[in-house]
Amino acid sequence: MDVIDDMYGAKKEILECIRRHGFVREHNFWFFSNQQSNYAKTYFLKFNDYGLFAVRYKSGIWEFIGEVLAPEEKRLQMFWDFLDFVLLERKDKKAFAFIPERFYEEINDRIKTSDSYMITNSPIIYTTPAFNLKKWDEDLKGSEWKKLRNVRNQFFKLHNAEIVPCKELEKEKLFEVVSQWRKNRPRIERNYYTGLYLNFIKNDFEGCDMARSVVVDGKPCTITAGWSIPNTKNYYSAIGLYNYKYQGLGEIANIDDLSQIKKGNFSYADFGDSTESLLQFKKKFNPESFYRTYWFHITRK
Repeated sequence: MDVIDDMYGAKKEILECIRRHGFVREHNFWFFSNQQSNYAKTYFLKFNDYGLFAVRYKSGIWEFIGEVLAPEEKRLQMFWDFLDFVLLERKDKKAFAFIPERFYEEINDRIKTSDSYMITNSPIIYTTPAFNLKKWDEDLKGSEWKKLRNVRNQFFKLHNAEIVPCKELEKEKLFEVVSQWRKNRPRIERNYYTGLYLNFIKNDFEGCDMARSVVVDGKPCTITAGWSIPNTKNYYSAIGLYNYKYQGLGEIANIDDLSQIKKGNFSYADFGDSTESLLQFKKKFNPESFYRTYWFHITRK
């Protein structure tokens, strides 16, 4: 195993690994590299032609990002090699992961028989909605879409609003959107996502297929951005935030997001992990299916 800590020096081989083996929403070089900060160091752990993303925090906690970039039959062992490296060889505090339910079950089954590791507490479980874009009607016709249609019509009746690419807007104004969003979100979301969002803005949303903002009276009020999931026809709506200044902002941003994703000829849109309250909001847009992700820590016994 090679431990690579110069992401941009190894960018070409990392991108090639993603191109060949990527398959989940987190398999995006810029999503990974934008998590670097003064308290977090990004690493790419390379296993011949395969690899995985990880972040080490100054606190001594490692985070495993996404799933392993490898054929399915190799992923569990490579995750185990990651644990051996960070917890046995380096003797750091613990490893954190948030992964789909199926891979969590594989890891949990192996940990049950392990003499070395344990999961510290019951995992936190989030639900992700997925939208079948063939079923999304950007015109919001018919009774099924009546409530959303009324929200959209009322919003544009009351406000001088337009939707424009984020790259056409001043970065400082987009930073303000993040700042206002941050004030209204739970602490775990503020701590985890704020730096990532700011880095995407600083880096002109590199790695995103699109990034758009609802602008009201000349001021950006929302940010939606995302990218195609490697080796699929699906899209990950990675960033979706607004400043809470006007009623209906969230609905308008998501209506636009789904419509633009559909125009990109994607099959499904992944709208990210959701708490129960956030999930109820996303259900307004009629997702077709859901899957669960597990957030948990592993330590030495």
